[in-house]
Amino acid sequence: MASPAPVFVNVRDFGAVPGPAGRLTCSDAFQKAVDALDENAGGVVFVPAAPQPYEFVRSVMVDRNRVRIVGEDRRASALQAIGATPPLTFGLRRITHGQPLSDGHWADLSGMLDASVTDQRWGCRTRVPSPVAGGPTSEATVTLPCSPFQFGPTDGAYWSGVRQLTVDLVVRNDAMPWSVQPLFGMVDAFRAPSPFYAYVNAHETPPAVVFVFRTTDGLHREIRIPFDPAQPVLRCSFQLDLDARTVTAWTNRRQATQRVQVQPDLSLVNDDWTPQEPGKDLAFVPNWYAPFRLAAIGPNSSGRAGLPGSENNPVDLTFGALRFSDTLRYRVLAEGQEQEDTNGKVNDRRCLTVEPGAFGALTMREPVHKSAAGVPDLQILWEGDGGSFGRAFFVPDQLVEYVEGNGCEKLNIKGFSFAPNPTHYGQAIGLGLVYSFSLDDMVVEFGAQGLSSHHFGANYPVSLASCRFEHQTDCAIYGFFQNTTADNLALGYYGRSAFKALRSRVTYGNVSCSDSAVCESAVKLFQTEAVLDNWLIDFEDFGADLPRDSYIWASLADDIGGPTQLTVRDCVGSAGGEHAVAIRLVSNERGALPDSHKGAGWCKAERSFNHHADPRMPALIAVDGPLWQGLYEGLPPAGKALVINTATPGASARIGIGAVPPPASAPPLLAPPDDPLPKLPGLIGYYRADALRDTHGSPLRDGALVTEFTDLSPARSHGTPAGGAAVFETGAVNGLAALRFTGGVYEFPALRGTTGAATWFFVAKRLPTFDSAPGRPGSLRSYGQGWQLDFLLMSRTAESDNDWAVYAVRSTAGPARKLRTFVNGYPYELRRDDRVRTVGWSTPVLGYRADHGHALQGLVAAAVVCDSALSDQDVADTCRYLLHRHQIPV
Repeated sequence: MASPAPVFVNVRDFGAVPGPAGRLTCSDAFQKAVDALDENAGGVVFVPAAPQPYEFVRSVMVDRNRVRIVGEDRRASALQAIGATPPLTFGLRRITHGQPLSDGHWADLSGMLDASVTDQRWGCRTRVPSPVAGGPTSEATVTLPCSPFQFGPTDGAYWSGVRQLTVDLVVRNDAMPWSVQPLFGMVDAFRAPSPFYAYVNAHETPPAVVFVFRTTDGLHREIRIPFDPAQPVLRCSFQLDLDARTVTAWTNRRQATQRVQVQPDLSLVNDDWTPQEPGKDLAFVPNWYAPFRLAAIGPNSSGRAGLPGSENNPVDLTFGALRFSDTLRYRVLAEGQEQEDTNGKVNDRRCLTVEPGAFGALTMREPVHKSAAGVPDLQILWEGDGGSFGRAFFVPDQLVEYVEGNGCEKLNIKGFSFAPNPTHYGQAIGLGLVYSFSLDDMVVEFGAQGLSSHHFGANYPVSLASCRFEHQTDCAIYGFFQNTTADNLALGYYGRSAFKALRSRVTYGNVSCSDSAVCESAVKLFQTEAVLDNWLIDFEDFGADLPRDSYIWASLADDIGGPTQLTVRDCVGSAGGEHAVAIRLVSNERGALPDSHKGAGWCKAERSFNHHADPRMPALIAVDGPLWQGLYEGLPPAGKALVINTATPGASARIGIGAVPPPASAPPLLAPPDDPLPKLPGLIGYYRADALRDTHGSPLRDGALVTEFTDLSPARSHGTPAGGAAVFETGAVNGLAALRFTGGVYEFPALRGTTGAATWFFVAKRLPTFDSAPGRPGSLRSYGQGWQLDFLLMSRTAESDNDWAVYAVRSTAGPARKLRTFVNGYPYELRRDDRVRTVGWSTPVLGYRADHGHALQGLVAAAVVCDSALSDQDVADTCRYLLHRHQIPV
């Protein structure tokens, strides 16, 4: 009969030796101690105090229930990462669905890499067939948290400071043929590039490796690199220069191994790609939280994920090399010439080598590492210049198995640090799928993030008490999908934020924060409900312009079935520059419109940020529209506004004292009181429901059928119903009338442009259908949640399914074909493709899209059609006039 598992183990009994003498064995010793406990009953892993820290080159996977790692003293029992790998990872199970991950995921690269690689290498394979006929496959993707792949080079400002990027990739398709397969990258919670992702598309002509990236001007940009889909091993390199606006690329086109220079397709690289335009500097958007993954593209670190917005079957790929450099590595030669750098021809060994400027590389130098019981520990080595290194993690597909009741007490956890040089890499404590996790009486130092959540799924409840976090270069604490309570914390000398959360619910009280030399917002809350009670955020220097943005930044949550709630109580912070506020409330992460998925926000600020406020700060609270509302209790700081609207000055600012201010529309134009729209350049159609009259010249009655949609422009291009007339509704939008569509459309046979350009405006409840040439070349039409030109060029827009808005679209007709959308006067998205036709016309139609198979429905109060690409100022003025006339809150 087997002896029962212990409930208390001492790491020294398993061979843990503190200091450099135990560096190569300490990770395994701690892992043995954890694994000695019962899988469900758990127990205590005791860490004796020592004069030197216990050093870790691999992460200890704490994947058993009710395991507590306990020290003698929170300074003397120290665990230190050697490399950017957390000493402890909780909630990432090595055994899922009763099986460990297959050794075959660490694939032997013999025969895949070229002859330049003579030593043994082990790549990353995502789908491994069962060794038993008919058995289940082993499936996993790779996540690289707090690595150079996620955060960029150490001096790259989380990608926004990277001016040049070279990517080297070797990947094999183990289940030919190539189709549409994700390769690597990052997307945010709304599946926008953050800042980039890459995939293979063998279905387009020519087949291409597609690199999609987003820049700080808000534009999505795409580069397509041709490759040979007949080759199972894809070798691809490309280098991007954001200053020179150049892209050079190489693939093993029509060859097994040798890369040759190919011509990248830049037709979708979007606008402002001309080099050295004054004021047109390009930069990648910074990555705030998006996980970097191999073989998947999605906002989570686990599960199947194809292109943004769609899932796919697991891909069967083997990655043989991936290297990122912040320099231009290769000589630019003629198309078809073999790839060269300063050392000569480029081969696979070069792509596996950490050369100067190569800040992140999967060098494939380590085989699978197993526990004493033969279970793989899921980890993969990455390396970078300057001697940095760390480990990524294989994440089994369908990861749904939690661990319960884990925690740490009386420990000093030290993350990655190359002091005195700061780095942006490494978790100190990694947190995955956990129930009832706690930290008590802890000191957590260094790393990019102290307590750092993987994007696996919910972890709750998390309890933090009497802990100190210091010297994290990104943030002290990052929570994803987390329900957390915290009390008596000290957050010192952090990076962009002290505390950051995504899609979480948190209560943090009695928190002391030091200042930070690089702080954007001390608290950054993405789609998170929070109670922040008694915070001292100690920025004292009124001349440093810190924090750069705010003390507390919060955005609206999606799909929570109610309002996003933020309570700020007895919080103190005083310094800031002319662009900083105490609390910034954001509603326009994906468009400043309410809809059935995004409700209102409620902010209650009590007795906060009203002492010694920096006189340069413009207000205590900033909002960007009517969706956030709330109250301030107490005396606000003297000499500055309580709240301002930073998106539309003078519009909605719904935080008040004693009562919530009502929503407000855009201020009126400084123009004569008459209608300015008939004077718009190129006006060929102007339609207003409130101007409709019956045959006797009287206003239409409520409920009347609209037999003609009258054009108020000189063109007199009236619309007639087809398939059913709309119903006239009086007072539909703040006292003005609208047409309610019930299934039909209006046709406009005389409405026709001649320039190939267009700018259209619609005052509507939901985005209406408008198509300039149904089924014909050059059609500009609303399509899905956006606008499409010539069936090829698509530009999205924000849309509300339950409120009024002003929608606008502009299409140019010159050599540069640009399609830009606007909502309530705010530019939303710009796409460019110079290959598409200009706008064509053939009996345009106006109506509404089908709603989940029901009849076409929606309301339109006004439509303005111009046969020209209006200037930015004309678009802004027209939107502002329509907003003010219809009193639509912004």
